[in-house]
Amino acid sequence: MTTGVNGFNAKRVLKACVTTMLLLLLTTAIFVQSVPVKAAGTVPNVSVTVHYFRPDNTYDQWNLWMWNIDTAGNGHNGASYNFTSQDSYGAVATLSIPPDTNQTLDTAQVGFIVRKGDWLEKDIDFNRFINIANGKGEVWLVSGDPNVYTTLNDALDARKPHVVNAFLENNRTVVAQLSNPITFPYAPTDASAVDTTSGKSISVNSVTPYDPSKTTSSNLVTIKLNGAPDVTHIVDVDLKDFKAKTIIPRNVLNLPQYTYKGDDLGNRYDESATTFRVWAPTASDVKLQLFNSESGPLTKTVAMHKGDKGTWQARVRGNLQNWYYLYQVTVQGQTQTAVDPYATAIAVNGTRTMIVDLHDTNPAGWRFDTHKTPAQPEDAVIYEVHTRDFTINPNSGVKNNGKFLAFTETGTKGPGGVSTGVDSLKELGVTDVQIMPAYGFASIDENNPNQYNWGYDPRNYNVPEGAYATTPHGTTRITEFKQMVQSLHKQGLGVIMDVVYNHTFTTKISDFDKIVPGYYYRTDFSGAYTNGSGTGNEIAAERPMVQKFILDSVKYWVNEYHVDGFRFDLMALLGVDTMKKISTELHEINPGILIHGEPWTGGTSALPANQLLTKGQQKGLNLAVFNDNLRNGLDGNVFDKSAQGFATGATGLTDVIKKGVEGSINDFTASPRETINYVTSHDNMTLWDKIAASNPNDSVGDRIKMDELAQAVVMTSQGIPFMQGGEEMLRSKGGNDNSYNAGDAVNQFDWSLKEQHKDVFNYYAGLIKLRDSHPAFRMTTADQIKDNLVFLNSPDNTVAFMLKDHANHDAWKNIMVVYNPNKTAANVTLPSGNWNIVGTANTMGQQVLDHATTSATVPPISTMVLYQN
Repeated sequence: MTTGVNGFNAKRVLKACVTTMLLLLLTTAIFVQSVPVKAAGTVPNVSVTVHYFRPDNTYDQWNLWMWNIDTAGNGHNGASYNFTSQDSYGAVATLSIPPDTNQTLDTAQVGFIVRKGDWLEKDIDFNRFINIANGKGEVWLVSGDPNVYTTLNDALDARKPHVVNAFLENNRTVVAQLSNPITFPYAPTDASAVDTTSGKSISVNSVTPYDPSKTTSSNLVTIKLNGAPDVTHIVDVDLKDFKAKTIIPRNVLNLPQYTYKGDDLGNRYDESATTFRVWAPTASDVKLQLFNSESGPLTKTVAMHKGDKGTWQARVRGNLQNWYYLYQVTVQGQTQTAVDPYATAIAVNGTRTMIVDLHDTNPAGWRFDTHKTPAQPEDAVIYEVHTRDFTINPNSGVKNNGKFLAFTETGTKGPGGVSTGVDSLKELGVTDVQIMPAYGFASIDENNPNQYNWGYDPRNYNVPEGAYATTPHGTTRITEFKQMVQSLHKQGLGVIMDVVYNHTFTTKISDFDKIVPGYYYRTDFSGAYTNGSGTGNEIAAERPMVQKFILDSVKYWVNEYHVDGFRFDLMALLGVDTMKKISTELHEINPGILIHGEPWTGGTSALPANQLLTKGQQKGLNLAVFNDNLRNGLDGNVFDKSAQGFATGATGLTDVIKKGVEGSINDFTASPRETINYVTSHDNMTLWDKIAASNPNDSVGDRIKMDELAQAVVMTSQGIPFMQGGEEMLRSKGGNDNSYNAGDAVNQFDWSLKEQHKDVFNYYAGLIKLRDSHPAFRMTTADQIKDNLVFLNSPDNTVAFMLKDHANHDAWKNIMVVYNPNKTAANVTLPSGNWNIVGTANTMGQQVLDHATTSATVPPISTMVLYQN
């Protein structure tokens, strides 16, 4: 799942759908080979029988990885199970699956993967499930077939030669996966495409192996047709002696004839009429269902008409403000209703699209609101925060606890009279607030104020999340999000949105797949969703109309909501081409916009490796990537809680730190604006928890020093500094490294910590003020860094460097920084001249604390900053 991907983290697990939950089990228990022992007092074991057929009759090394899924959707006890016997059908596994020792809910499902050996190969590369009734479940499987059969007859029928899946990849090209290989040469007269809608057949020009190296036989074939199928018809691919399969139009829809470039997808409201347009090129019929209330019965159905490039359109007279609608789409004989993917307002929980006059949602003075972006990206100091976590604790002193409006309140106080909320951000000195997902996400009921999730499970991309509004009904969520942005801008703070375009909460029942089945997600030739996100699906961002949707969406947030930047979740999956276009078009709107993201995937992606936007691929794209090299170097590998880093007790990492200090220009960047320097984010443990886990025997005082040292490296390195909200007050989540659904008790900010650790807060504020006041820490080109940053000789396991000659026009002539992570003081030789010390143990700022000439003694586990006039 995560081989070779440093940045993958457990938040990907279970936040999107039931299938997601199992990936954590594979990550944390993949080497467990024994069956867990049943604990007394728990629910009974589940009896499962699995029948498995392979056409080659080779069952050696094949086994099952299985786990429990309870009624809450949680996975438990991932373990390996062997097949226990063979019969006339194939291999048989008669198993007793134990429940989790701490689980009391009845088991609803058992998840499984058929694998070879210890993950040498998977039969089907995604999770499947066995439904349990009365404590039992029995299924039949056919190798290479993703279906789970519940009767022997269905399984025997599936064993007959058949076309597993067929995709129309060009106007006249079909790629088909077969259950059994065919031999070549293959007579084209033994194949055809049958249009069951019109009753006509399309003859075949050739049938060849998809992989040219497989010259004798293959079960993956390319079929060239003598005519172009109508993508709105039901067309079956028919090979002699094989059961036919309906062709799914997939990459054919990338052609210009289906690429719509207009800006009117969705609805466009006017008092006299509202227009609607949806891209549904494979639909044979589309109707507009109108509702005059959020949850009432259907009011009116309107036939839509074919428009340009695969679109359907309608114009409805009259004032439809605050009405709702759905699209009723018929594709290949199946009719479903869907919310408009381009919805800009929705009913509670995204059940219907709402028609609104967006101008009416603007708060007073909105037209005077302007973007707040730094002169240079390196000038930013980014503060990541979850809307609810920040103020849900009553001790925040905020009236609108956990809401967008909390960011509009000033003058709020917490325990001991400390400033809280936005006032605390101002006191700290950060420049930009990065809001964790705040679009409409699926994992919570917007009507239930007690539910919690981070929101990395997208449902409605272009609408704010209703749970963070004072009411989820109507347009309140839109207005209050704008009020939040407007208020932060007035405080001089930029707003960065954390966005998740790499996957969705659901697949086959998603609005995307209901409207254009098989297009919006990457699939393999068997039809299985590929899993580059680690959540069961990945968006096919490289396809023109998917790419257009993402581009339209981010531009909408910039133009309608005035956001100042984006953090892209699993940005690698969106690809170099898509991110290049996003960067170009957003910078045309706002030259100062901040764009950054994760340069890794959550699993194996179907996107070609040269398109994955991993570290180094961002060069010259005018965007940044998270620097997990520096992160792991500072506090140790995030997947090992006991692992130490440079700041937390490890040795041998000075070269890693030096690369981070120079903006990674000798590592993976072309300029310092391309690296986001950080030590922790919402993923994995908080910094304070990681330090405690990796240094359990150290004093609290030494741990605080480690914390401050780690942050000092981030803030004094070239590049763009980033911090997780709460680090400045030693925020803890009790060691929880995956708190995406752990609730307020774990995630909420406890503002009493600010009172307890005011010295730490002041140290962080001093670091940020130092950086903001001195452009030497914010150089903008690789050449500047090469000319003005020099590393100095220093004692073992320390790093010392000088920013020289008024670097980047700094008022200070020379600046020297020394990191000493050792538990003993370090005596450092200084370059000639008189030096002023402004930073030492537990103190950081611009006030001169002491003077030095030939040498300076750097206290244990600390950073020293000195300068010359």
